[in-house]
Amino acid sequence: DCPSIPVGRGPRTDVLLRAENVVLEAGGCVLRLAGLYKIDRGAHYFWLRKGTLDSRPDHIINQIHYEDAASLAIAIMKKRPRGRIFLGCDNKPLSRKEIMDAVNKSGKFDTKFQGFTGTDGPLGKRMENSKTRADIGWEPQYPSFTEFLGVDS
Repeated sequence: DCPSIPVGRGPRTDVLLRAENVVLEAGGCVLRLAGLYKIDRGAHYFWLRKGTLDSRPDHIINQIHYEDAASLAIAIMKKRPRGRIFLGCDNKPLSRKEIMDAVNKSGKFDTKFQGFTGTDGPLGKRMENSKTRADIGWEPQYPSFTEFLGVDS
């Protein structure tokens, strides 16, 4: 589930990797989480407040609901694995545009997002955690951001 990233890629990444190594060497486990969200927290809420954003609309975002992240952490602790890295995501990566189209369609917010205007930047990566799910015996309560909002993807 978790591709290895070499130390030296960047200062922020290096800090996280070193912290993970300390945990793993002590026999603990690491849970890497995709972007966290709930109705009033997450990338969608930040973008909604901005109205428009100079970012590419097709950039891929991986997410997991706050409650699902917590339930996954608890499920991992109950299994008592040692020295493992797990990944928390909903297996339904969406583009920025797909996320905000779902927000606008949901009717759950007082304002509408106007759009993304950028064309530069990376496309992002698609994450999936089937191995984590199988090893831990866990499934999210919210299988996708669009299902959380009650709209079709």
